[in-house]
Amino acid sequence: MNPTTTLIATIKKLPALPGVYIFKDNEGQIIYVGKAKDLKKRVISYVQLQGKDFKADTIMATATSLEHIVTDSELEAMLIEAQLIQAHQPNLNILLKTGQPFLYLVITSSTIPELKIVRNKKQKGTYFGPFIEKASARNVYDFLIKTFRLKRCGKKIENGCLYYHMGICSGSCRPDFGHAAYLERIELAKAALKQGHTKFLKHLEQLVAEQSKQRNFEKAKTLHAYHKAFQSVYEALDVKQATASHLVQRDIWILAAGGQSICVFNEQNSVLKKKQIFYAPLMQSDSQEPWYLEYFLSYYRIHPPCVTILVNFDLPKTDKDLYQTFLQQWHALKYPVTIDHPTKGHAASLVRLALIHAEQEVTRTKTLSKALMQFLGLKIAPKTIDCFDISHTQGHAMVGSCVRFTDGEPDPKNFRHFHIKTLDHQDDCAALQEIVSRRYKGTSELPDLILIDGGKGQLSATKSLFPSIPCASLAKKEEIVYATTLPQGKKLDVTSFVGQLLIALRDYTHHFAITFHRKISKL
Repeated sequence: MNPTTTLIATIKKLPALPGVYIFKDNEGQIIYVGKAKDLKKRVISYVQLQGKDFKADTIMATATSLEHIVTDSELEAMLIEAQLIQAHQPNLNILLKTGQPFLYLVITSSTIPELKIVRNKKQKGTYFGPFIEKASARNVYDFLIKTFRLKRCGKKIENGCLYYHMGICSGSCRPDFGHAAYLERIELAKAALKQGHTKFLKHLEQLVAEQSKQRNFEKAKTLHAYHKAFQSVYEALDVKQATASHLVQRDIWILAAGGQSICVFNEQNSVLKKKQIFYAPLMQSDSQEPWYLEYFLSYYRIHPPCVTILVNFDLPKTDKDLYQTFLQQWHALKYPVTIDHPTKGHAASLVRLALIHAEQEVTRTKTLSKALMQFLGLKIAPKTIDCFDISHTQGHAMVGSCVRFTDGEPDPKNFRHFHIKTLDHQDDCAALQEIVSRRYKGTSELPDLILIDGGKGQLSATKSLFPSIPCASLAKKEEIVYATTLPQGKKLDVTSFVGQLLIALRDYTHHFAITFHRKISKL
């Protein structure tokens, strides 16, 4: 049976209950997670919106199976959705491409374990986190390293390194390194991270009593010093949390005129600081939920909210109550979160001030062509940009696409689809070379810039075809741009105007390619 037919049959069997739905591709990878008050009504809308909605087209072109979880309420569905997105990072859910926003503390599983602070779970070991507040995570790490003398300097010095004499290095640099004592200290650090304030302090008290009873007074003295140090740091942390700055700050979300961008500001004592700006998708969604609310929720899955969030757009009361409760429970806050669209008073004045800042920010932003000219070091600002992508299923039904953007807007009359004619096996570089060479019949058809979905190899395969035209490639996972002027590549600032729009151009082209691939693969 056709995968799409099977998928639609599954959708029709969904219950009309609140829950979470999970779309997967043919390799079983999660590509999108969503929540719904009514599973059947929400998910069947993706079928109905095909050809009208960017997300619906992409999901239906990529997904081959669907799973769902029935929940007791929409709030429970929202919490489970957030957990699944955080755990699996599905491509179609990742709106805020800000890199890894969390830090972890890990005690490695090596022969001589080591306490490290990391961004990803790549090493074997015991992990603690993720920590959203990076400064707090680093403070805890530094405190544990210094308190328990856990630093591994990696040197070999007869009398020990400088850090050893400062009382920080574990002494792994010395020939008489105390391995057993080091392992004991690592276990204490692990207990400090695992057990929580009260349990760990009681654990230390028990150890002090045991060592004293066994007349190991030196060790008991050391453990007592640890107890005193941790008691002090825990008390300081509790005070800091009780007077946290976010209790007296406000987040302000401004939907700029025209609805093409949304800015989030942080306000304290009437001073505004811009945190981030998000641009509307190139293809606007026809779905019921406005595009900016997806960014709003995605932002707060990562960042803890202030006690008050001001907005200049309306939210239905049921949605507002749901969002407020979700934010409090998701971040396990001891205080309630309030979302307000003020119309009078000081709060309304703050929103008006933020709107002025947002409009200035949008006006100050360069056009895409000028931003690309500066970013890529081009001689002229590219008015027309052709983006190329390849789509296939493990080398089968291989097709290509070219999407043209003129002045940053899609130019449908210059969109092209290609059947790959010269290959009977998977070779993305050769496939790109074929479709780029076939796209242009004469110099009058050439764009000002060719953008390839890929890395160095894809760029090398295409840049020599039309040497007079600047060519660049954008590698998906790393978000690194390669070009003739950037042979070593340049990391894209994914929070910048040019960064967000380059990714949008690439993703739009990818959507166009996979939609055609799905259509061909059904034949």
